Amino acid sequence: MNARGILVLALAAVLMAVSGCGDAPPMSVSRPALGTIVTIDAYGADESDVQEAIDAAFSAMAEVESQLDAYSPTSDIAEINADPFAWHELPEGATEILDAVERLRVSTTFSSTLLGVVKLYDFGGEGHVPTEGELSAALIASAMPERDGTRIRFAGLSSSYAVPGFDFGGAAKGLALDRARAALRDHGGVTAALISTGSTTVTLGTKPDGEPWRVGVEDPREPGTVRMVGEWTGDATLSTSGDYQQYFERGGVRYHHILDPRTGEPARGTQSLTVVGRISGTDSDILSTALFVSGPDAALAYARDHGLGVFVVDSEGRTRFAPAPANSGITLAEGSRK
Repeated sequence: MNARGILVLALAAVLMAVSGCGDAPPMSVSRPALGTIVTIDAYGADESDVQEAIDAAFSAMAEVESQLDAYSPTSDIAEINADPFAWHELPEGATEILDAVERLRVSTTFSSTLLGVVKLYDFGGEGHVPTEGELSAALIASAMPERDGTRIRFAGLSSSYAVPGFDFGGAAKGLALDRARAALRDHGGVTAALISTGSTTVTLGTKPDGEPWRVGVEDPREPGTVRMVGEWTGDATLSTSGDYQQYFERGGVRYHHILDPRTGEPARGTQSLTVVGRISGTDSDILSTALFVSGPDAALAYARDHGLGVFVVDSEGRTRFAPAPANSGITLAEGSRK
């Protein structure tokens, strides 16, 4: 569980509270899901309807998890990873993510085929700095697999420490929140909602009192401090990627889980990057990682070219941002609030 991510979620809730919630507060439900704690704050006239809609939203997220959790032995993707060189039918969610990466044109800085590389570092265990030879072999094994429509297989070589595999963790949360938002909308009993994993937040509609959603992003080096606040009404998405979410240190060097697919090494130059826009959770989740890897200058240029808001804390702790377009109704403001 990502404790720092949960703190971001708590800060978001505090910011919502101070903005005013009208006469009828939302129903708020938090449950373990997607490897973290997911919270849904939902508004609606009938409490039982809202509860049913929230249950449906969590069920929709569980379905995505059952397909794409590479670390669950019973998931669809784990079954593919157990025999990566045979042809397999991709789960629907995996196809959607791979298609989104191509559509967004970020395939050089975002990859869902790096499971073998990630495992070399053992972020959840003792921590290991792989050798150049280990990384080289793992990257060759993890090269983009052959794809035939919705079927896929790895065609590269493998060794005892470089077995390829899919890891959709960089986009699965966003996809799951998209499915959860759709479930709330389709149910009909929810008029507005905020759904958050901590690192990604999506909103549905506008709060009954007309007040904007306000979501705070934590400082990457000062837990408990809000470094940026995003504000908007209606449907939008905010995603943050940071070098503080999973990492270890060796010899004064921070080795974090956001790997550059071109080198297999942790991306440098950025401490955290936040994407905000009128886009899907899937797209924002992918882009927060891809733009983190690309570096601050390229990230800001991409944001300006694609009508997104991006907030960057660079490797020196300096703030850089590209404001969302004026007609988007989304504002980003730097802030510091305990």
